[in-house]
This record gives sequence, C-alpha cells and structure tokens, in this order.
Amino acid sequence: MLQKRLDERRGLENMSKKKKAAPVEKIRLSGRNIYTDKKGRIIYYDMITKKGYLVGKQNENSAVFFKNRFAIILFAAILLGGTLLSGVQAVIAWAVMMALAEFTFRMSFLKKLEPVKDVDFEKRVSALRYIVENKNKSKVVALAILYLLLAVLVVANAYVEKYSLGLCVFSGCISLVGLYFAALHIIALTKMK
Repeated sequence: MLQKRLDERRGLENMSKKKKAAPVEKIRLSGRNIYTDKKGRIIYYDMITKKGYLVGKQNENSAVFFKNRFAIILFAAILLGGTLLSGVQAVIAWAVMMALAEFTFRMSFLKKLEPVKDVDFEKRVSALRYIVENKNKSKVVALAILYLLLAVLVVANAYVEKYSLGLCVFSGCISLVGLYFAALHIIALTKMK
C-alpha cells in the first residue's frame, strides 16, 4: 500500500512538471533581410536567390554571423592590417576571407535552412523594434554609450596616429556607423515603457 501511494505521488509530480511549459525563446535576428512568414516564424530573405529561408533557434548564431559577415570580416582585416600584416596582405586576407565566408554561406548554411515561399514583406523585423521588445533599459543605455565612445575614439585614434587621408575617411565612416547605432539605441530608449 505504501508503494502504491509513492507511485501515485510520483505520477502527480511528473504531471505537474509536464504542465509547466518552457518559456518561448525569442530569436536575436533583426534588420535588413529579416522578415516573418504568415505563421510568424523568422525568415532570412536572400536577395540574390530571391528566396526566403526559415531560421530556427538552432541556426540563430550562424545566421547572426552570416548576416553580419561583411562587417565582421572587414574589421578582422583592419585589425590584421594594423597589427600583423602589411596593407596589401590585409587586403588579400580580406578578399580570401570574404570568398570563404560567401562560399560557406551559399553552399553550406543556406542548404541547411528550409526554403519558404510565404515571406510577408510587410512584416520586416526592424532593429528598432527588436531593441524595444527584447532588450532591457540598462543594456540599451550601455550600448548607446559604447557606440558613442566608438564614434569618438575611432576619430581620435586617426588624429593621434596621423593616418593618411584614406584611413581618415575610413575612420570617419566607422565613426558614422557608431553614431547611427548610438542614435538607434537612444531612440529605442525613448520608445521603451
């Protein structure tokens, strides 16, 4: 009889555990080329193939990298050019890394994703909406400050290091990107509840 009660109790505990549903995790993708389908799933739209691809949670980290591959590889090439390689070697390294990333993106990553036809182009997941809905205020404030610092420090570094005109223009472009993202986070902060 005692064993029967223990079995009943374990059964009730297992049932209560099953009733507690895990919270739905939100995906970290937003911005250009990120849409939803009619079911509300996240879709990466590739402009070259003119197809949408369903991005699941398991592919999210790879999708974030490939979505930002141009900027990441550019910064890696700049870092290599400023530390280990000459300017020409850095440009060659950039070209090789870009070719490898694009090849991997087209031949490996996109092949893993399920193609979809019902991309809802009216429902783009904008970066502003993503920040407002998914980030807390303290993180948004910190990111706005860090982007502002990036904008200032890149220009200050170009001045202190006495960069050539081309590198000064490039540093100015990076500074403008930092200002853009700082403004984006400040606007998101004003829209947060």
